[in-house]
Amino acid sequence: MGMVRFVPDEGLWLKGNLHAHSTLSDGNLTPDRVITAYEERGYDFFALTDHDYYARYAPREKMILIPGFELAGYMGSKRVHLNVFEKGPVSRFVQGQRFSIQDEEETRAFIEEYQDEYLFMLNHPDWSLLEYRDIEAYDQFFALEVMNWGTEYYDGIGEGSYFWETGLRYGRRWGAIATDDNHNGYTDEPGWPFGNTGNDSFGAWIMVKAKERTRQAIIAALEAGHYYASTGPEIHSFTVEDGWAEVHCSPVSRIIFSGEKRNLRRRLGENLTHFRAPLRGNKEHVKVRIIDDKGKTAYSNPIYLKDV
Repeated sequence: MGMVRFVPDEGLWLKGNLHAHSTLSDGNLTPDRVITAYEERGYDFFALTDHDYYARYAPREKMILIPGFELAGYMGSKRVHLNVFEKGPVSRFVQGQRFSIQDEEETRAFIEEYQDEYLFMLNHPDWSLLEYRDIEAYDQFFALEVMNWGTEYYDGIGEGSYFWETGLRYGRRWGAIATDDNHNGYTDEPGWPFGNTGNDSFGAWIMVKAKERTRQAIIAALEAGHYYASTGPEIHSFTVEDGWAEVHCSPVSRIIFSGEKRNLRRRLGENLTHFRAPLRGNKEHVKVRIIDDKGKTAYSNPIYLKDV
């Protein structure tokens, strides 16, 4: 087996947030102020995803904007939220268009009609009180949120890796996304909106390996799974070669390789930046999770061993 990388060797690392809100739905900052805040903090791309509301925004000099919105739908009787992102340069929706999905049948119909032209992502499955059986029939999602910072920070239920891990074991190839889902509440606190205790911005993101710094290259990388999710640590490289997995990363205290089997390989210590270990019986996929001494985590997408 030759060396297989979890992202291409060539390209640019780009940082982005794919879930955010403004005063056009239930956020507390105007669209311009939210977008500007992320641009000023060095994000390379950003999606403002207001609830059931489609909008495009004027291009920014330093940050790429990805048109999208958060669609409220149903899985059975349970309310779910799906982010919808434009893949191409032309939209089938009009500026200011609103959406109102009434049941699961309409949810399925919407996904089926638009899945070729839009990317669908499942948001905060834990916060939505879902069970795996609620989502197992949906193979149209390119990814789901393994970390929704807003619901994790406020409510402690934003970590959705159970759904992701279970889906992988059952053959789904969902990617792992981390987002802010920021609403910028607690407006009466000192330091609002970004210096207060209730600040829910800039806590979780994805790093995309794109061929170039364009919206189309970012979309292509998302579809291909060429990214990782993080609340802090950096994955510099992650490879599989001749039955061994290897990772190089920023300093962390835990490095964990896992696959479809429960038997894991791990390394614990201080300022760890490298780990190499055998696959140990995993034949479907292998992925890595790294955790620093503050509990901040990065999740790689899997390397699928049957594709090697």
